[in-house]
Amino acid sequence: MRRAFLSARDARELARRRAPRFAFDYLDGGADDEKALRRAESAFDDYEFYPSTCRGVDAVDTRTSFLGHRNVECIFPAPTAGHALWAPRRGEVATASACASGNRLFCLSTLGTRSPREIDDALGSALNDRKLFQVYLWKDRGLMRDVLSAARDAGFTSVALTTDLTWFGNRERDLRNEFSVPPVHSLRTTLQALARPRWTYEFLTSKRIEYALLRDMKREGLLADSQPIAQFASTQFDASFDWKDAEWFRAQWPDGQMAMKGILRSDDARRALDYGYDAVWVTSHGARQLESAVAPIDALPAIRAAVGDEAQVIFDGGIMRGVDVVKAIALGADAVAVGKAFLYGLAAGEERGVSAVLEALTDETRRAMGLLGVRNIGELRERGADVVRRRRAS
Repeated sequence: MRRAFLSARDARELARRRAPRFAFDYLDGGADDEKALRRAESAFDDYEFYPSTCRGVDAVDTRTSFLGHRNVECIFPAPTAGHALWAPRRGEVATASACASGNRLFCLSTLGTRSPREIDDALGSALNDRKLFQVYLWKDRGLMRDVLSAARDAGFTSVALTTDLTWFGNRERDLRNEFSVPPVHSLRTTLQALARPRWTYEFLTSKRIEYALLRDMKREGLLADSQPIAQFASTQFDASFDWKDAEWFRAQWPDGQMAMKGILRSDDARRALDYGYDAVWVTSHGARQLESAVAPIDALPAIRAAVGDEAQVIFDGGIMRGVDVVKAIALGADAVAVGKAFLYGLAAGEERGVSAVLEALTDETRRAMGLLGVRNIGELRERGADVVRRRRAS
């Protein structure tokens, strides 16, 4: 089948034309003036390749292993909320299906519009053990235990704890668009939806867009109709969450592996491992939280040096091309998650769009590795400092 588009940037343009403004801006935007958003991507330009020649590389293997998931593709979709905003008919099931067919880890957000059970019912054994569940820092500790139980019962085998959303970033695009889940029916959002008739038809003929697992929990006061997302976060997420709480949470998942997500400092990375976390996840939350936060790719080398070669390091932030993936792995990542890039594909073409973006990124990664003269992810990690170097200041 011909690929729906050639690159993640192609998918972004198609997503912009197909999704209502409020849905597109929610995925495309960042905090404040979006300087950190732009920097997360442009920082990759500060690193250059030093390719080797005559190394006889006639095949490249882009598989890796992390968090107990063996021999999966090194690129996978990051856990993100609300997939039905861009694919009203199938939501997270579309993304999970693309992961199943592409040998990728699927990550489900606690704020998904499909629940863990719905994913398990739709995919069955197609994902095998390639399912990770993401959890926020809820004030309600009982809720944290209950969502883990729901994920465990649905066959999820690893967990990521998101630690960088205790305060909610100033996302001005969302404020201007009166963004909420479910979408509020204001004049502004109605006009934006009517400008995208295909999306609107699917929205009107599909399930209600809501946080499916929280709906199923049936806790009084947990969900309010069309609540602004910033208000929801400030009401439900625990800004007092500290390392003692992080230690408690790790103990709630004793039989599986867990990553701490939201790491940009070496001392935090070391401490996460000391508290029993199996992996650190280097990310700035899509540059949607703290303006002027360091670009994740600039934080990555020091974090890898701090935790040592054997620790598991996951990376996301600013990835739009396979060469970005190669740089991230060379600088210390074991696996690379993408957020905005795959969501552009979801908005542009549902399951097929997600697959097209992930396949394009993987093809670009494989090509860059071949041109560098490396055969697999392990060799790229080992030779990282030799083949990728920071550009000298002029």
